[in-house]
Amino acid sequence: MDNNLQHYASPYYDPQKAHEYYMRTRELKGRRSATKLSDEGKKVWSYTKNEIKAEKKAKIEGEQEKRKQTITALRERASATREQISARLKELNDALTKRASRKKEAIDSDKKSDLEDIEKTSTAEKERITSKTNSAIERLMAEKIPDGLPKAERAKRIAERNEKIAKLRSDSKAAKSKVSEESQSSKEGVRSDATVRKQQVSEETKEDRAANSANASAERKQVASRLKSAISAAREAYKAAKESLDSSYEEIYQREFDKIAAEMPKVSKRKGKSSKKTK
Repeated sequence: MDNNLQHYASPYYDPQKAHEYYMRTRELKGRRSATKLSDEGKKVWSYTKNEIKAEKKAKIEGEQEKRKQTITALRERASATREQISARLKELNDALTKRASRKKEAIDSDKKSDLEDIEKTSTAEKERITSKTNSAIERLMAEKIPDGLPKAERAKRIAERNEKIAKLRSDSKAAKSKVSEESQSSKEGVRSDATVRKQQVSEETKEDRAANSANASAERKQVASRLKSAISAAREAYKAAKESLDSSYEEIYQREFDKIAAEMPKVSKRKGKSSKKTK
């Protein structure tokens, strides 16, 4: 055994460990037939094969870990991108909300200003009517009724004057009522217009939000698609690496087996012919 082992040198073979391994497992697996080897060769091949297998396994596990880390990094990057999309969507929608709020505040400010103008105009018109009526009444009251008139005539003139004053006051009341109605109608128009404008702002904001959400959804789909493709590529890269390892280690298996078979072949036993003694 010592002579044979001295001839076989390989990074996959340690004589002491080979013996211990062979004692633990004596089943020789694989497509290469160990029947071509001597007993010592079988021990060497069994251990060597196991060492090659362990090295291959370690490299495959390394490729698996590389694939795992790559996929994890891809998913983390995709997750970060999705978070950025969500954050950007929130910023855009917040900006829309603030813009809509400013527009509605401006509309309310315009409405308030218009209502105040209408009220001022209405008040001024009513004051003008009152002033005009009072002036007319004062002029009537300034007209003196002669004292020398008969009592009946004097009473008649006073009654006529009172009727004119009553009519002035009635006309004034009707005119001011009309001003109030027109003012109220104008105010309702201002309020209605403000409501319509604010509704338009709400609709525009709603449409812009929907557009932002649609864009964000499309971006998320692109991220998902790119992630799927990248993960598929990582898996294909692992598959290719594994196939390459399988191929290269198949060559290693065969090379090492051939070396052992050449140095430790099975020795065929030849039976010698027995000579018969002649009497």
